[in-house]
Amino acid sequence: MADLSKLLMTWGLDEKKYSKYFKAFGDPTRQKILVFLSSGEKTVNEIAKAVGISQPTASRHLAILRDAGAIADRREGQKIFCRLDRVSIKDCCISFCDCLDVPYAGTNSPKNKKKWKK
Repeated sequence: MADLSKLLMTWGLDEKKYSKYFKAFGDPTRQKILVFLSSGEKTVNEIAKAVGISQPTASRHLAILRDAGAIADRREGQKIFCRLDRVSIKDCCISFCDCLDVPYAGTNSPKNKKKWKK
């Protein structure tokens, strides 16, 4: 297993970092939270209401996203505001594709109605 870890690092694959990201991205509720946050900063209560979960459940999901580096937050009085960490997400996705030698779409996103090349 040690040899595999060395090989992964040689290829640029930080298995702990990516495991956190894919755990964060792999849950349907967290995917909904990420999509909701894509339109801008929101409070924890706004997130909970939009996604249809309780505030404590939202906080647990947000902690996983924060730990992975997918979101950042700030406190303003009693309220906590969350936002996507777009740079961190982009860097993770690009570097993961790079370490697997998989071309990525770059600016050819589905939102721009352009096809990904296979």
